[in-house]
Amino acid sequence: MMAGGTAQPYGGGGEQGPVRRLLRRVVLCLRQSCGADRNPLCRRTDRRRARLLIALVVLLLLAPLPAVLVGQLVYRHGSEAAAVQRTQRHEVTAVTLVPAAQAQIRVGQQLDVPVAARWSYPPGQARTGQVAAAPGTSAGTKVQLWVDGSGQPTRPPRSSADITADAWFAGAGALAVTAAFTLTGAGLARRSLDRRDDRVWARQWAEVEPDWSGRRPHGIDGR
Repeated sequence: MMAGGTAQPYGGGGEQGPVRRLLRRVVLCLRQSCGADRNPLCRRTDRRRARLLIALVVLLLLAPLPAVLVGQLVYRHGSEAAAVQRTQRHEVTAVTLVPAAQAQIRVGQQLDVPVAARWSYPPGQARTGQVAAAPGTSAGTKVQLWVDGSGQPTRPPRSSADITADAWFAGAGALAVTAAFTLTGAGLARRSLDRRDDRVWARQWAEVEPDWSGRRPHGIDGR
């Protein structure tokens, strides 16, 4: 039962959400980094840690930029290469000369087998060779085949889906590498600051500990 006054909603206004806590942390780091907090207990290394955290956040926010650039470069290069391939490779119709062999395949698995076939390229020049066909294909079946300028079988030009996938993978890889280098560099810098604090603490403790523990004889330092 509550006394007079306005009831507070469940969760209370005293609790802060993660976004507000993050903003408060960022503001605190900014104040520490420039010395605006005027905290006498804040060491020089603490201010450097604050600057390091700010730099880390900024670099991580900028990390997608090189990833986007890498993805665009890969997509542009792949598109140009595919355009060249489309001018140098040609799709022709081949006719199988013999039945394709049967193959043991699993349910849902698509597996082509080589079979002898005949096609013409350049126009008017008949050629024979091995083409890929579904198992059990009968003789005289027409199958599509990609050939180069001399009429020899080759791979089809890269599709737009393949080029897009390459660009996405390249961009994701660039993002991962950038983030890894950034986090590694920040971790090494943080470790260097920690080691510096440890050395200062050890030196100061060596000066204070004899007095604090009573091991230093009175009168040696003038007291």
